[in-house]
Amino acid sequence: MKNNKNKCWAGYFGDCEGEITAEHLISKSLFPEGIVFVEGFDWCENIKKVGVNSLTRKILCKKHNNDFSILDSEAKYAINCFAKGKTERPIDGFLFERWLLKTAINLSVDSNFHIGIGFTDSEKGYPSPYAVALALGKQPFAYKMGIYFLENKEGYLNNPTEQLMMPITMDNEIGLFLFGLRGANLLLNLTPAHEVPKLSSIGLYESLPVEVKDNKPIYRPQGFTNMNIESGLIHSIEFSYI
Repeated sequence: MKNNKNKCWAGYFGDCEGEITAEHLISKSLFPEGIVFVEGFDWCENIKKVGVNSLTRKILCKKHNNDFSILDSEAKYAINCFAKGKTERPIDGFLFERWLLKTAINLSVDSNFHIGIGFTDSEKGYPSPYAVALALGKQPFAYKMGIYFLENKEGYLNNPTEQLMMPITMDNEIGLFLFGLRGANLLLNLTPAHEVPKLSSIGLYESLPVEVKDNKPIYRPQGFTNMNIESGLIHSIEFSYI
């Protein structure tokens, strides 16, 4: 499927239904204060403070927009957990991983980058059939692809108002996508069969936040610790991959 601004990006399998609806590129309900920081695209090469309401485009049909609601729901739960510093039940790692990919695709549509490294039939600014299958849950992520937590030995300081999203690219391909969500720094790895090294060893981005450059990436974390800024109490965030 070729890039077409009037097409649903998730429509590779021919199961679109309904009109193309206006989609918030970043799920609005997850950020009630309405502000995120985005960097790395041609319209925001440097960190740019963006209102979520301004990031709306017609890129998904009604069916697929509804299909992705389960991902938005789990992401809302996860990000609320990051803000509170604890989980009431384990976060569904597979659903959250797919939400990260959906968001990365939403932000990358019509960009100058391939979404993922080495994906078959990839074209700039549009997800490949494999990327679509991953987002829809039709295929599992390949070996060592998916979510990584950037480990801070002292735990992370949850920040209820902080969120950063940026692609990390090489040769016009997005191999990694960095998410800073309520103080938890996460990477989505879009490079099959390659484990993510420390970001400082890549040496591509001077603008990367200092606190993440030397943090160890942990693949599909079972959990990580948190220091609550207000109370000073240490809690834990738990994930499940079943």
